[in-house]
Amino acid sequence: MSYTMEVNAAKNQVVVKAYGLTESDVPSYINDFENALKQLKPGFTGVTDVTGSPTVLSPEVAAMLAPTGDRAVEAGVGGWAYVADSPVWKMQMKRLFGKFAVHFPTYEEADAYLNSLGK
Repeated sequence: MSYTMEVNAAKNQVVVKAYGLTESDVPSYINDFENALKQLKPGFTGVTDVTGSPTVLSPEVAAMLAPTGDRAVEAGVGGWAYVADSPVWKMQMKRLFGKFAVHFPTYEEADAYLNSLGK
């Protein structure tokens, strides 16, 4: 599996870990993402950890995933953070997801940031 996606209902949060998404992964990813959104309430948060991914997204995969940002907004996302240890990843996520592309070098820092949003 090139990613994992877990919903933490207690925290109203989805956690994605990406390990190198390809075009063939995108349909199942989008389906899993839609299912995750159905389990979350408005104001939910999300974390995408790309530190385990060997490369950034191809232009094709990035284009296919771009609508997920709009879907998150429509579903009432309260905040999203990316765990990325590469400047290239940071640049790509910012281009794809704009103002929601808040980056941290560790999951713990991303989680602390998201926890602070509801305060």
